[in-house]
Amino acid sequence: MLHHLYILVAGIVFGLANVIPGVSGGTMTVVFGLYERLIDLVANLRTKWRKELPFILVFGLGAGIGILAFGKLMKWILANYPTEANAFFIGIILGSIPMLVRLTFRQGEKWHVSLANILPMLITFGIMIPMALAGDTSKAKEAAVAAQVTSFNLGNTLLYILYGVIAISTMIIPGISGSFVMLLLGFYGTIIGAVADLNFLVLIPFAIGCLIGLITVTKLIKWLLARYAEPSYSAILGFVFGSILCIFPGWSAMLAFWPILMLVVGIAAITLCNRISG
Repeated sequence: MLHHLYILVAGIVFGLANVIPGVSGGTMTVVFGLYERLIDLVANLRTKWRKELPFILVFGLGAGIGILAFGKLMKWILANYPTEANAFFIGIILGSIPMLVRLTFRQGEKWHVSLANILPMLITFGIMIPMALAGDTSKAKEAAVAAQVTSFNLGNTLLYILYGVIAISTMIIPGISGSFVMLLLGFYGTIIGAVADLNFLVLIPFAIGCLIGLITVTKLIKWLLARYAEPSYSAILGFVFGSILCIFPGWSAMLAFWPILMLVVGIAAITLCNRISG
């Protein structure tokens, strides 16, 4: 029962993360220790869906709750208490780092640190730095009026498919926020508006792109984790570290009572969840 509750909570957090620009849904699955399981499930859906059906239903229910039920609440919190909310997410990320460090640098009872498992972390962390610096640009694009699509256009349709591939790929990769990338591309408002208005001229090609990306990227990640586990986890660790830069509100805002409290609550919450999952 506790395990299913844990999966439900993980799904809720995953759903929330995917609608908040700057927060990575992939990171949240790593934080909850479900990343490999989800990648393996999607990569082998035909053969594993029956065995994993309870997991799919509980996690999917949680994700749906996170997106639909708590999405508006989280947007209100971010609008009114952005520093405290980001501090909480940073706490969740920080609380997961010891687990990732063990996966990357520990073999059995021995620690193994070498250039091969440090370099991928440095590279992926470096990739995240320009994304963090692009935060002001994303805010400007978010304020822009979203494009309203009212007629079919082949060029735009192909572009929406490409956006779908990019969105799902960045959602799968820990540390990178798919919604944040959509914001940088100037497409976030359009897809959010399309969801609200059920605009299938946007939603259908976007969904096709997501399906293409989901099939190809998950198989690639599964292969990398199977063949090159340490470098792969090192790369994930770099993305996770870098994701903190994308949502860090600045020292002047962070060094106050409530942000520090929410940081501690986030660390405690994920530590407790990991122990329950055990």
